[in-house]
Amino acid sequence: MSEASPTLDYNLTERNKISLEFIEDVTSNADEVQQQNLSNTLTQNADVEYLRRYGFHGQTRRETFKKLPVITYEDLQPDINCIGNDDKSLILSSHPISEF
Repeated sequence: MSEASPTLDYNLTERNKISLEFIEDVTSNADEVQQQNLSNTLTQNADVEYLRRYGFHGQTRRETFKKLPVITYEDLQPDINCIGNDDKSLILSSHPISEF
């Protein structure tokens, strides 16, 4: 049985350290991370029909997002049908949806 090389051990240790630092940062700043992710998602999808329908118009603040109504699958059924019928417009996402 061969022993692991010191270089391999160092690389694994360094990668573990980086991974642990990332986990620590994300979990200790969870609110900030979530707010940034929401802002990024809203910015990326600013022009989708669903958000415009509710007067969202590219706003990225959490407080504004919370004002969107809670919806069901049935509420989205017409949009899903359009996408299923190969409508390429930005209905629910700025990225093409090819499957559900």
